[in-house]
Amino acid sequence: MINSSSLFHFTREFGTFKEILTEGLRFGYCYEPYSDVVAMQGWNFEFKIGRKAIECNGIAIPMICFCDIPLLRTKHHREQYGNYMIGFNREALIKTINSTNYMLNPVQYRCHQIFDEQLEELSIQKNEFICQIESMTIPIGGVEIKGEEKDDLKFNSLILQPDIREKCKELIEKINAIDSIIGFSKPYMGECGYDYMAEREWRIIVPDCNRPTPNCGWRKRISKEQFENFKLSLNDNFPQDLYIHFDDDEITSLVNHIVVQNEAERNTIINLIQKKEQTLFGCDLTEKQRLNLISKITSFEQIEKDY
Repeated sequence: MINSSSLFHFTREFGTFKEILTEGLRFGYCYEPYSDVVAMQGWNFEFKIGRKAIECNGIAIPMICFCDIPLLRTKHHREQYGNYMIGFNREALIKTINSTNYMLNPVQYRCHQIFDEQLEELSIQKNEFICQIESMTIPIGGVEIKGEEKDDLKFNSLILQPDIREKCKELIEKINAIDSIIGFSKPYMGECGYDYMAEREWRIIVPDCNRPTPNCGWRKRISKEQFENFKLSLNDNFPQDLYIHFDDDEITSLVNHIVVQNEAERNTIINLIQKKEQTLFGCDLTEKQRLNLISKITSFEQIEKDY
């Protein structure tokens, strides 16, 4: 088997695992290296320490990561990303996520300079689209708006004239498409020869200009070292209620596996799911649905003994 029919989301901490199980999937910032041209593209946002702007070639992107490595081959992956995992039905998750403003897609690995050059060209295009939007909009509280007020449309922090609303939406759709190409790309080889391609990564990302709240945008012009130093504060400032929630009737068809590190923790999770007042993935489930989830719990300790 080359890949699994499930998408596996791993985490290192048992507490984080229980939070995912009860509240749902939550975005976190991950660092990706890009060329200077790509790292500096966008809405002219700057990640700053004090008043000094950092000019470095990386972007911190909010995402939720998965892999489709077959379960019995995940030992190396677990060493890197943790011994707690929830496995989702791949086709069901694709259908659910891609019907929202988020995007779920496998990562596209790049190893040739031509692909980096194409990302740079797309970033330059994105800047041009943004300049077009800015030239057609007037900041709120800036210049007096002519025309009937009832025809004005507020969009984020801008007021769009009625006759340019559709043009701006068209440009934003193009920017979202560029964000998806950039956000789903990754070098196939990392530092010290680390093989990223072996991770078989999938991601859910939020396009930078389609963010649901101001505090969840991409952080550009940042180095790996600076990201590591400020990762906790970035994630702490991320909206606490921005979880991926599912409908009650979707849960049992979406979740294929719930795997903990050992059998003792398996019993803890069973007790958690059995609590009628406890939400699971942000939903209030019936007793039948809870029993269905309990049937999908196992431990890596047991898997290593039996397979």
